[in-house]
Amino acid sequence: MERQKQVIITMFLLVAVVFVLGVVLGNSWKSADSSEVGKILRSSELDAESFRVEQELFKSFESNCELAKTRLGALSEDLARLGKVLGAKDARVQLGDDYDFHKKKFHLMQIRTYVLEKKLTTDCADSGDVVLYYYRQGDPASEGQGRVLDELVPKHDLHVFAIEYNYSKELKFLEDYYQVNTTPTLVVNFKDVLSGSVSKEQLVPLLHG
Repeated sequence: MERQKQVIITMFLLVAVVFVLGVVLGNSWKSADSSEVGKILRSSELDAESFRVEQELFKSFESNCELAKTRLGALSEDLARLGKVLGAKDARVQLGDDYDFHKKKFHLMQIRTYVLEKKLTTDCADSGDVVLYYYRQGDPASEGQGRVLDELVPKHDLHVFAIEYNYSKELKFLEDYYQVNTTPTLVVNFKDVLSGSVSKEQLVPLLHG
């Protein structure tokens, strides 16, 4: 019972962190000054709490797999919405000097969640579909791949983590792990690495749902 309570609390905290980040980023559009956003995101509390919650979740997944699946699904959706905000054409102008920091933090949160999805798959025998999507800004092929994924998300309950390729050294470790060297590149369900544009017809057979 105590372990189950720990799962509920830690999952709630992780979702809350992303929700707060979403509210802060959303409110930043209403002001030309994003210094408050930067102040909050730079606080050590956010980073420390995210890391602590991640570690606790790893220890607690076996206690309530269904809850973990539901919470991670909600977290993935929140991250997708934040990605739309940061991916807007005027995002760099709106967020100013803090843009790069926000984007690095966002990408790291996506990677953390991606790792948790892998943990869920391993420990809970979950068969949900997860795609890691590497893209490049201003690349027509990447934009086309994004449209294909957007079409598949509602039909297959697909969790997509979109990472800008070669964006920063802090994110390069995962690119090296999957040997990503071109865009677009998809990693489907943690194992199938597909370089170049992938059609809907090619992608669907690799999905579980």
